[in-house]
Amino acid sequence: MANPRHPLRFGVLIAQHQRDWQFLLDGFKLADEIGLDSAWVFDHFIPLYGSEDGPCLDGWTLMAGLAAHTSRVRVGILVTGNTYRNPALLAKQAVTVDTISGGRLNFGVGAGWFEREHDAYGITFPPLKERVERFTEAMAVIDSLMQNQRSNFDGRYYKLHDAPFAPKPQQHIPIVIGASGPKMLKIVARYADIWDTLGGDVSPQRFTELSAQVEQNCRAIGRDPISIRWQLAAGGHNIENVDTFRRFVADFSAVGVSDFVFDLPEREHWDTVRHIASEVIPELRHG
Repeated sequence: MANPRHPLRFGVLIAQHQRDWQFLLDGFKLADEIGLDSAWVFDHFIPLYGSEDGPCLDGWTLMAGLAAHTSRVRVGILVTGNTYRNPALLAKQAVTVDTISGGRLNFGVGAGWFEREHDAYGITFPPLKERVERFTEAMAVIDSLMQNQRSNFDGRYYKLHDAPFAPKPQQHIPIVIGASGPKMLKIVARYADIWDTLGGDVSPQRFTELSAQVEQNCRAIGRDPISIRWQLAAGGHNIENVDTFRRFVADFSAVGVSDFVFDLPEREHWDTVRHIASEVIPELRHG
């Protein structure tokens, strides 16, 4: 079993497509109130489901507002697409949200994948190989800016020239990398504090295969695999049914998942969410 020493943590993803500000705000306040560990939005500009003409607020500016309206729950984006922003700008946005939240940011990042969105807004969508190369450079840029007073970087895609970066974050901001491809899993081993497969349809068997690759990559660079938490964003699985919730957590915690992020259901199921948070989750944490 991977990472058996990590205690279980639970969060909700409140994807902003087809939802207004009030629902998003109330959902984050609910997560804050009932003691969930984390609450997340996503980084897309048009809805992934339903009509493309429906609402879909920007993730990072949204996070700043939601962080200001919560006090305890950790906040994050599953996950930021690297293709949308210069990584130095992204690092500045992350530190800004971390400051607003009082050190509660989980910094979710990935290589980017939604081609339709790039086409709609005229954003370059490179082939997969280049997207992974860009992401590798971006992680080095972000890491340097977070760590150093001044940074220099001369990459193929990104450059820094005696770049200052202040303020620094209020914490070591956990880097959450969403990945499942072999090359991306090598980047996970080098930079991630939390690894997320970003796949609610992944089976426990498949997760075991992927986590074995992460562990092998960690050992190849001399990193203890235990230093990375395994997270599963259970897309398509929400917490409106207690039995389904228990079964899902049991199946994946058995193969080493320690962090679970479920879709937040509609308002009529929020009493069930409260029950799970007050009764079921404490039992699972201490079980």
